[in-house]
Amino acid sequence: MDRRKQAGNRIYKTAAEKFRLCSGSFRGSITVFLSLACILFLALICAVTESARVQGAKAQSANITGMGVFSLLSEFETKLLENFEIFSLDGASAGSFQIQTVNSRLEEFLLQNVNPKDGLLKSFAFDPWNLEVEKTEITGYALLTDSKGEAFYQQAVSYMKSNIGVIALEELLNLANSVDEIEEKQNAYETSENNSEEQMSDLEDEKQERLSELESELSESGENTEILIETAENPLTEIAKLRKKSTLEIVTWDKAISEKTVARTSLPSKSSLRTGSLKTETAHSGLVSNVLFREYLVRYFGSYISEESDGELEYQLEYILGGKISDKKNLQYVVNRLLLIREGMNYACCSGNTAMSIQAETLATTLTGFLGIPALTAATKHALLLAWSYGESLIDVRILLDGGKVPLNKKESDWSLTLENLSRVTEVLQSGAKGKEEGLSYQDYLRILLNMGSLKNQKIRALDMVQMRMRQEEGMEAFEVQNCIVAVSARVTYRCGQVFFGLPEAVMGITGASLTFTQTAGMAY
Repeated sequence: MDRRKQAGNRIYKTAAEKFRLCSGSFRGSITVFLSLACILFLALICAVTESARVQGAKAQSANITGMGVFSLLSEFETKLLENFEIFSLDGASAGSFQIQTVNSRLEEFLLQNVNPKDGLLKSFAFDPWNLEVEKTEITGYALLTDSKGEAFYQQAVSYMKSNIGVIALEELLNLANSVDEIEEKQNAYETSENNSEEQMSDLEDEKQERLSELESELSESGENTEILIETAENPLTEIAKLRKKSTLEIVTWDKAISEKTVARTSLPSKSSLRTGSLKTETAHSGLVSNVLFREYLVRYFGSYISEESDGELEYQLEYILGGKISDKKNLQYVVNRLLLIREGMNYACCSGNTAMSIQAETLATTLTGFLGIPALTAATKHALLLAWSYGESLIDVRILLDGGKVPLNKKESDWSLTLENLSRVTEVLQSGAKGKEEGLSYQDYLRILLNMGSLKNQKIRALDMVQMRMRQEEGMEAFEVQNCIVAVSARVTYRCGQVFFGLPEAVMGITGASLTFTQTAGMAY
């Protein structure tokens, strides 16, 4: 029994030792396998993380590019915004346009966002994107003067749409809609005036022949040949003399006129301008936009009746209308246009008014009836109506320039000049705008003239005035509107370095190189 027991114990010990040996060997193999599997798994995670990081870096680079362009355009010229509500980046450096300088400034903004840990405790900062800017390029830009000032027009209209009431807009549209009627009556007046001159010229020989016959008859009868044939004062003679004088001097009376002039070469509209490579967006167009742009001009540029006006020229609205290089010539242009408008409207009034037409016919009969030439009497009546309209129009323009108001469509009761006083129109002119407070002001008539004028010319001429005004600002003596950038497009090349690719490269033997990719961005005011 003892032998059996001892043998059993030996067998048990031997089996236990074998089990322990086998168990230890198995545990070691499992540890190596798990270690290798974990390394491979971590390498895979790092590879996937690196791929996701690269995609995130691309998105980040797109954001950085957009922020860079935004930051660049945020450096707009503040004085231009303060004076004219226009956003623009001055692209001039040392007095000349330098797109390279603009490009360098963009790169500075990009670098500040690409390297966020610069200036911080670098050892404690972690940048998962690991981006570098390889190349920055301004691929395109648009200027304020492109397409004869289209960008300027768009910004002005946008501003006015946000800052004008509905009632004010309706009033401006009513003025704009009156242009067709004004032009129609203006053309009718010019046609009537030309016809009247031809008629009077054609009848002059017959008139002189008839006067000679009357003188012969009086001479034969023994009566005084120096008898006054025309028994009434003929206002046509006085009006003819008045027409030969300077209209500007007549209507301004004794008020001083600016003698300021500007060099033609200093005007953008008279120069060859550089152009941008980007097309200007045309978000605003049509009648309403045009009316709003012209109202912008009236609000931001001075005129003859303005209390003060900054710039090389004082009469800025008149310049926008006339385009001359001197205040006097521009005012003369506007005065002549206003006179023509009033002549057309006044002639339509008096020729269509029965009482006024009868007055003209009565005076024409008095002046020419004794000659016995009905055609001459009819032509004289026509000439008297035209002369009456001209005299009244002189007074109207005089009232406007003196700060008064004149109705667009007059009634007989609105007239300042009677037919009896037509020969003494200069005396009536002296009273100016006294008591004339109903109707349209000088500014309103300028609005009409703007609506009758060329929008294309008004855009670029307004930029002439912007440049002149800006050069009055301290430090802005060399300012040029053709250097004003209103839109930019850029292309940036980035290099994206490795971050999580070290382990996959060591374990799997995959070689990972830095990636490069390009982002584009653009922005306009």
